[in-house]
Formats: sequence, structure tokens, C-alpha cells
Amino acid sequence: MTRDILINDRLWFDRHPFAIVRFRRQHAEEFATLVSQSQQAPVFVPSFCTTDMVRLTWVAVVDVFQLLRDCNASEDGTRLRLRMQTIPLRRADQRVKAREELIQAVASELLDQALMAEAMSCGWDAA
Repeated sequence: MTRDILINDRLWFDRHPFAIVRFRRQHAEEFATLVSQSQQAPVFVPSFCTTDMVRLTWVAVVDVFQLLRDCNASEDGTRLRLRMQTIPLRRADQRVKAREELIQAVASELLDQALMAEAMSCGWDAA
């Protein structure tokens, strides 16, 4: 991923301070670093996608601190954003549905990870 892509996303979120998710077209070689390390980019395909043949030509960018409503994180410019490949979402109604679904999925995963970490730390404290 190039610096220009990161700056572009940063500027977009600066202009939309209450946004949690941004959908945009994927830039060429955006996930090249992952591919060069034999990794795959994360993928989000909304449940309303009815075809097996999906073209992952767009990117969903999730601002995790905004999702968590961590207002202190933005004071010093600290951000944490997840980027994943997704299908083209050209219509506003598609983006609304996909945004809701993606926010729910990311929030659920963060909660599961936090609960697992807490359970593991309690188990270690008891040992």
C-alpha cells in the first residue's frame, strides 16, 4: 500500500469525522505487500450478495477508534483502520446495508477477542 492511499483515507476520515466505514475503489497493487508475503487480504462480502462469482474490486476501510467511540485516540492523531477487499457497492442503499453489516461483524469480532483475552488472563491469574 502506498503512502498516497493512506493519506487519501486519512483526509477522507478527517472530512467525515463521524464516519466509521468508507467504501471506495481499490487502487492497483493496494494489497501487493500481503500478496508478496503469500498472504491474502481480508475480504468482506455482504450477505445480500447473491452470486458466487464476486469481483473484489473495492475496499472497505473501517476506522476502529471511531467504531469504539474513542475520542481520546484522535486527539494525538492516532488511528487504527482495517482495510479489506469487497464487492463494488455503487448504490447508496447497498452501502448502507453493507456498512451496518460490516460494523456489526467487526464489533462482534472485537468483543469476542476482548472476552477471550480477559478469560485467558483470569486463567493465568488463577494458576
